[in-house]
Amino acid sequence: MIKFAVRIHGVNFLIRESEDKRPKLMGFYINALLEADSSERAEIEAVEMVRTSRIRAVVINSPTDPPQMFVDEIFELEDWPEGQSRPLSGFIFYEDPKADWRKEHSASTPS
Repeated sequence: MIKFAVRIHGVNFLIRESEDKRPKLMGFYINALLEADSSERAEIEAVEMVRTSRIRAVVINSPTDPPQMFVDEIFELEDWPEGQSRPLSGFIFYEDPKADWRKEHSASTPS
């Protein structure tokens, strides 16, 4: 098995932190550190790890406007980085009110 680091970019995540707060449109980055047979398999497994993580409980998107995740970067590792938890190492969230990624993604997606 090969060790991989996979950086995932999540966009369009409508998140409600608690019942008394208004939902916010958020994006995030997270690193997944895992072992897999190939980089393709590492991508699939990393996205699935995030999909089934604790974020699932706070995402309230409708089925017509789902959140999306993209593999931003992937590379092989010789050793696990010191000081990072595995398999997921902390979400880094940002507010996504303008959702600029939508314009970039639509422009690069063939019709």
